Amino acid sequence: MQTSSRHVIRPKTLTSIIDAAIHLFNNNIDASMSEVARQAGIGRATLHRHFRTKSDLVNAIGIRCIEEMNAAVQAADSEEEPAIERLRLMLRATIPIGDRYAFLNFVPLADENVKKGYDQQLTWASALVKSLRDQGVIAPDVPTRWVVAQIDQQIWTAWTAVSEWGFDPKDAETLAFNTLMYGMSKSKVL
Repeated sequence: MQTSSRHVIRPKTLTSIIDAAIHLFNNNIDASMSEVARQAGIGRATLHRHFRTKSDLVNAIGIRCIEEMNAAVQAADSEEEPAIERLRLMLRATIPIGDRYAFLNFVPLADENVKKGYDQQLTWASALVKSLRDQGVIAPDVPTRWVVAQIDQQIWTAWTAVSEWGFDPKDAETLAFNTLMYGMSKSKVL
């Protein structure tokens, strides 16, 4: 991986920095770059040579999160499965990742690669929603963008439930799935 400073970072050093920053930011989003360097076992100058600012570091973590999410979804996704099962598998694959990246809920991510990766996830989710609709799972009058936003929100809510409220990831997955299915099914609840 190449960072914003034109230095190529060794994989072991990158892993140490990212892991240290994730640990610290999940406990205290205001943790300093000095604390990250200390936790990673490197000097501040080394950290700043690779990540000039905290924003650069947070964006790199955002990219890592997108990569892990995409890998989890791709590993769980199978065109042979019914769309409803694909949704369940996607939730099962992505929710356990959340406790690692929960702090990203509270920081702005301005990196184009993060936006591009996130847009790819939304495109995949839109295709899944089309399949859910085609298979009669999602009501035809619920807009695709609404359903995609709800899927996205349920993942974030499940991440919060696991990382901050102590939910078991499997329970969070079930609750997210049920919320999506009962909230957007053909039957209307008044």
